[in-house]
Amino acid sequence: MSTQTYKLFDIKCSIELAELLIAELSAIGFEGFLENDEGFEAYILATDLNSNLFQEICQQYGIEEEQVNEKDIQNQNWNAEWEQNFQPVLIKDTIRISAPFHQLSPAYPIELLIQPKTSFGTGHHETTASIMELMLEEDMTQKSVFDFGSGTGILAILAKKLGATSLFANDIDDWASENIHENLVLNELDGIEFKKGGLEVLDAHQKFDLILANINKNVLIHSFDKLFAHSHPKTKLYISGFLEKDLSDLTNAAQTAGWQFNHAIINGEWCAACFSV
Repeated sequence: MSTQTYKLFDIKCSIELAELLIAELSAIGFEGFLENDEGFEAYILATDLNSNLFQEICQQYGIEEEQVNEKDIQNQNWNAEWEQNFQPVLIKDTIRISAPFHQLSPAYPIELLIQPKTSFGTGHHETTASIMELMLEEDMTQKSVFDFGSGTGILAILAKKLGATSLFANDIDDWASENIHENLVLNELDGIEFKKGGLEVLDAHQKFDLILANINKNVLIHSFDKLFAHSHPKTKLYISGFLEKDLSDLTNAAQTAGWQFNHAIINGEWCAACFSV
């Protein structure tokens, strides 16, 4: 096994700030993240680390030097630490989300295999788990689904396993295209169309029965109008990726665009909500 050295950065920060920082660090080569009660750990191959970019991101978000602890770890230790800390996720005694190195469990009606790239899009973060819980409420048989900002593709994959027949996914990140196809192979699925880019990749005539958007508050607020253009009289919209305190702002913006608020669920500080036309 390779003995390449990884850098581990243990960063102390708030939950809300951790989400933003993980997105930023993913874009500069960080390979994995593990959340904890005080912030998160970020891993990167030492030869891929651009210290100047890392410092710029920390300064941009007000992370002080004493909030960051850095150490070197060997590749085999990185793999072992990742697998030890990366436990399966269970949702409503119905869904089990596992990594390829976990043993499968027949005790759960739905098992998803997701190759972990970050802690987001694997079900570990409250935002992903909450929107998946909402999805269990929906009869997706024969429905068309759009996974907006798909990341690992976990929501599109779940929709497929719940009976959806027409699935479209998009994301602006380069790694998403590779990861969603990797996860489709792991789950022995096909039939999910993916395009890299934002909402502009949709054809003007495309309409969906269900739209899934696990992103963040600002993207959601600026997308409600465009998402409404791809709805029909019975379309539902599930959103997540935001804090409970932001629900009223999002509801107001969604209603201005034509969406009607149905209900929400709270998971810790985070929230997921259902809207309809």
